[in-house]
Amino acid sequence: MGLFKRKIVDERVQNLQNKIYREMYYIVSIICFISIITKLVIYGRGIESVAIELIISLTCSIYYIYRAMYTGVLSEEVEIHDANSKYRYSTKTIIFGILIGVVIALAMGLNSGINYADSNAQAIEYFFMVSLISLLFYAPFLALFLYIINQSAVKKSQQVNDKMLKDDEDTW
Repeated sequence: MGLFKRKIVDERVQNLQNKIYREMYYIVSIICFISIITKLVIYGRGIESVAIELIISLTCSIYYIYRAMYTGVLSEEVEIHDANSKYRYSTKTIIFGILIGVVIALAMGLNSGINYADSNAQAIEYFFMVSLISLLFYAPFLALFLYIINQSAVKKSQQVNDKMLKDDEDTW
């Protein structure tokens, strides 16, 4: 009797639980981001001091994309987003990649200007030179990388949706 027992789920309760879990994810992400900024900027520690926060942030993001992709939710999310937003999801992904590239370039330029220059003029020169070179490399690379990852994940998610629809049609 217990083997085939169906669990009754209240959708309202489940939706509220999902909302709470989503809020918890945002809170953890914000705390990790604040910790990273604090350790790098205020305390002047190296990148190795923020490894745990980076691992937490990346693992959560990768897990979410993986689960959303293999449940077919990601393609639906993107479709809903594109229908309701002024900018397409893929456009926002490219812009996000460029922004990350800009932040990395400015951080590298600032680091070079502070740690390797002998005078103020040389610090300014190092800052702009390293920032520009880093920007030219990282911004396009990250934009393209994130765009390809996003498009691949959406395509896989759509394939999962199509397979589920086909399986549903076959059972009828």
